[in-house]
Amino acid sequence: MGLKKEREELRQKTLEELEISLRDAKKEMLAIRTNIATRKEEDNNRSKMLKRRIARILTVIGEKQGEVVAAGTPAAGDGR
Repeated sequence: MGLKKEREELRQKTLEELEISLRDAKKEMLAIRTNIATRKEEDNNRSKMLKRRIARILTVIGEKQGEVVAAGTPAAGDGR
């Protein structure tokens, strides 16, 4: 999957879906780390790619939470 396509797919998800994706990615990262530690797997590249995916998910979650906070605050100079 291309990076641009992945970003668009992440941005279209709801916060709940993003949190599920994050949980699944973290579980997969744990499994990869365990396999690397027990020498069942030597592909460190998968670990690096997964770290980046987790970071992308966290970034989109932060963006969406920022939109929610910004939408709930009155505009500057509103007189309230």
